[in-house]
Amino acid sequence: ICTFSRTHRRYSEVQSIIGRLKSDIEKITDATDEIIIADDVKYVFGETFVAVDMDLATELLESKKTSLETELADRTQELEDLQKTVDKLKVQLYAKFGSQIYLENE
Repeated sequence: ICTFSRTHRRYSEVQSIIGRLKSDIEKITDATDEIIIADDVKYVFGETFVAVDMDLATELLESKKTSLETELADRTQELEDLQKTVDKLKVQLYAKFGSQIYLENE
């Protein structure tokens, strides 16, 4: 039961991470599109805005997007592995406790 709880909690965490990554990738894609029409481009390094040319800004955004897509692929694989583990544990727990245990999301 404890293993199921930990695995399910991690599954939920990974789902939220994946949602955040997808949102970040979409924002970067939008920013890349906006650079095309912008006259002045400022890029954030830490807490500082630095004026950069469009080519460098596009390159920096593409680099960031690539790293986020790689992380998204890794997290998606982790989510699939966790889902398999959760499914196996559900089968074991339902076999042991039957209808006396409820393992589904609300």
